[in-house]
Amino acid sequence: MKEYGTMTLVAIWVQQHRTLSELVAVSDSRISGGESWDSCPKIVPLPRPATAIAMSGDATTAYAFQLQAINACLLLDGNESGRTDILYLARKLRDLYDDSRRNVGNLPVGQTEADIPNLDVVLFGWSWRRLSYEAYSFKYSRHGRINMTRIKKWELLNPYGVYFAGDASNEAKSRFRKIIRDRYPSAPRKDRNKYVNVDIRWEPLEVLLQIIEDEKMRSVGGVPQIMKIYQNGLTETFVWRSGEKDYFGGRELSDTERFDRRVATMSEGKLSLQYSDHSIASDFGR
Repeated sequence: MKEYGTMTLVAIWVQQHRTLSELVAVSDSRISGGESWDSCPKIVPLPRPATAIAMSGDATTAYAFQLQAINACLLLDGNESGRTDILYLARKLRDLYDDSRRNVGNLPVGQTEADIPNLDVVLFGWSWRRLSYEAYSFKYSRHGRINMTRIKKWELLNPYGVYFAGDASNEAKSRFRKIIRDRYPSAPRKDRNKYVNVDIRWEPLEVLLQIIEDEKMRSVGGVPQIMKIYQNGLTETFVWRSGEKDYFGGRELSDTERFDRRVATMSEGKLSLQYSDHSIASDFGR
């Protein structure tokens, strides 16, 4: 299995509020494989309500999967409108991408079969049929077939409630558990079937920032990307602000570039969200 163009760390979890909840996804912005490219979108909303895809693994394979997902949503009105459930879309993506890999050709001289790529893609969103957030993982088996796995509810909700994907996921899990043990010493460490009173907010983002700043973790880098999915069917992506610089989808925005997205900043483990101060509307009244 080839290991080039690797994309590295994604975290998905559910934030509980008084009567509502939100699904949150974060990732870094680096693609590495001989060189590092730190401005690559890795969490992408799909053209259907409350649905998105997060990519890690081999970049070529993962981005191809993303494009197939976009096309699948555009092809069927039920997907584009959200009338069909997310599970239907997940199964469709498994079948169509498994089939598309059979069309790989122009192999290197002497090679009779295509390499099995390193794929770790997550489809996630709101299921109106089951009134819950759901996520589905797509990976290749050692036999070269796509495996679709429904991420268990305890991995999104409890205990500790975070699903990590990418080649830095084990390191992220270790750091995340340490944060939880320090802040919630009474929370169980092994009972995955028991609901616990652990109010997960932005601890996974803290872990992501730690790993981005760790020079030993060379395949994770750039700036964070953040997305929220709401029960009302909306998906929201944010501009990340670090110092005086703004980033969207990993890309640094120019000083004169306008944007309407809300701005996310992190300070002492707390995330702050504010409305854009670089939109056209923000100029009125000055």
